[in-house]
Amino acid sequence: MKKTLLAVTTFNQLKYTQIFYESFQRLDSNLCDLVVFDDCSTDETVTWCEENNIKVITKQKGKGLTDSWNSAYKYFKQHGYEYFIIANNDILIPKGAIEELCATLDRWPGSTVVPVTTELGCGHNTVQSINLYYGQQDSYNDPMHCQNIQDSIIKFKNKLATDEGNNNLYQLDPIRMKMFNGFFFIMKDVCKYEREDGNLFDPKYLNTKAEDMYNWSNLLNNDDNAILCKTSFVFHFKGVSTSKVIEDYGKKSNDP
Repeated sequence: MKKTLLAVTTFNQLKYTQIFYESFQRLDSNLCDLVVFDDCSTDETVTWCEENNIKVITKQKGKGLTDSWNSAYKYFKQHGYEYFIIANNDILIPKGAIEELCATLDRWPGSTVVPVTTELGCGHNTVQSINLYYGQQDSYNDPMHCQNIQDSIIKFKNKLATDEGNNNLYQLDPIRMKMFNGFFFIMKDVCKYEREDGNLFDPKYLNTKAEDMYNWSNLLNNDDNAILCKTSFVFHFKGVSTSKVIEDYGKKSNDP
């Protein structure tokens, strides 16, 4: 696996970060380096990260999500990474999801790739909904099924690849799109788009606590439309993030 930075942005919501970290720990330890970029949280986020030996970079005052992204970019560039993943803390990453995104970046020309997610998790950008490509199932919105969903996608992909004639994989070809939800995306070869001020993203688009849907041309000065990878699934708690859902998931994930 090539050198990859997973930059997770935080602003409070420690419970989300803890649940995300549980899923991260199940991944291959050599897959990527995790660094948390914190926007001056007022809860125990920074302390918890430090106590759990998670590298965390915070600020003296909140400057917004775009500032955290630019801080992460500078860290990515300084440490010579090849792949650059930016993610919210309210996600679950199953095994296989990052590998599929990287493979898409290597095979298809472009600088940015995004995964599919739940119908609720994709917000306004329904093109990222898993339901469009694999049918509608209630289990898609259950975080406990996150790994099963990714496994079923790979199983379907392998079936298409072994079908007689081997001509059916086109069904899973990526889709290019200008708008996407910024809860999770991976980038490569983006230093060429660096701004004169040393940032990658336009600082005037200042999101303080959350993202929804981004017009890529507003944030990044390039001509590359983002690519949707249909074979990578990342669970996003957006839209289902009630305290009961988080509490229930925490209990189930800790069951023996």
